[in-house]
Amino acid sequence: MLLNTQGVTMGLIRLRSKLEKGIFLRRINRFLVEAKLDGKHVLAHLPNSGRLTTVLIPKATAFLREQRSIGRKSRYDLFAIEHSGMPIIVDTRFSTVAAKKAIEEGLFTALKGYDVVRQNVKVNQSLLDLLLKRGAKQFFLEIKCVTHVVDGAAMFPDAPTLRGRKHVKTLMRLVELGFDAGILFSVQRPDAKAITPYREMDSSFSEMLQKADKIGVKIFTQKLIFRFPNKVEIQPNVPVFQF
Repeated sequence: MLLNTQGVTMGLIRLRSKLEKGIFLRRINRFLVEAKLDGKHVLAHLPNSGRLTTVLIPKATAFLREQRSIGRKSRYDLFAIEHSGMPIIVDTRFSTVAAKKAIEEGLFTALKGYDVVRQNVKVNQSLLDLLLKRGAKQFFLEIKCVTHVVDGAAMFPDAPTLRGRKHVKTLMRLVELGFDAGILFSVQRPDAKAITPYREMDSSFSEMLQKADKIGVKIFTQKLIFRFPNKVEIQPNVPVFQF
């Protein structure tokens, strides 16, 4: 646990695997991109199904992580993009890694004392990211990765999300049954000052989230700041969430 220059408590993750710096060229399909690394064209898995219209800019710096798993079509994973001096983590899986670290270090007041006991928890027909426990109490937490920012406003989702609506509905049902549940918006870039539901993109998700908030589904935020070569800062409770 650390303090940033404003005296705000934050977490820090040091990446274990080496990242290589290349150039982003194009998105081939939903989960595959092409980049240039050491003068050669390479394929990289994109672990993010969002539209990423404010992120995947041709000729932006691409931070790639080598993966040599058998049967892969691509040799690399795309971890982050940087353009106009803005580092943006595109790997949605890392938002869960950061959330676990923040919870373990007690960075969220409402979650202090909870331990992460399970990932990918099936509830009815939904798969929620984390199950937390504090004594006999359980807390179900879903995590949403946010990369779409315009003029300092982070917005989720950046594409219509049937899956997201399903998650919110499940969280609401859990609260109605007497469990504690929440949703964490993990903003993967440093320029967001506020976060809001992207109503124009998915009005149903926005309306459902507002209903969830009213019945007791807790909303959390965290901001992740990638610092090459291997550091990611976790700033809890920012940016401010607004309906």
